[in-house]
Amino acid sequence: MFTTRPVDLDFLESAPLRLSFAGTLLAPPQSVFDAVARDVAALPRWYGAVTAAGYGGPEPHGVGAKRRVKLVGGVAFHEEVIAWDAPYRYAYRIERTNVPGIRAMAERWAVLETSKGTRLVWTIALDATAATAALARSMAPGMGLATRRALARLDRRLAG
Repeated sequence: MFTTRPVDLDFLESAPLRLSFAGTLLAPPQSVFDAVARDVAALPRWYGAVTAAGYGGPEPHGVGAKRRVKLVGGVAFHEEVIAWDAPYRYAYRIERTNVPGIRAMAERWAVLETSKGTRLVWTIALDATAATAALARSMAPGMGLATRRALARLDRRLAG
């Protein structure tokens, strides 16, 4: 595992590389927030790239909570929650990963109530070596498609 540089919420606006993916769901903001932040263990049920996810300690979770996420292909992240503003913002920084070349990384899920439903925006902020940054940029179209599909699955799941 590689240890990354600690970052705060400002990094989500100032990182050398930022990628954002979004979709609109019919579910209300609190339900969407709960699915993203509280029910982390259910991520693999709606986001196909995630094979396992969970918190490292008992509830209640919030700022300072530790998460672990594993993705298809064996990618692993050890994370720390840096924002828990229910039902509108949830963010975490990556503390360690098995992906070489990541110097610092944070992610934010913004939940926005609109006239058309709940807009969910996932932002990835990254400081990485040139090769790792180029790889992340090249993966963005596929990540966008995967995210749109995942959010459609989440919306169906939340509709019951």
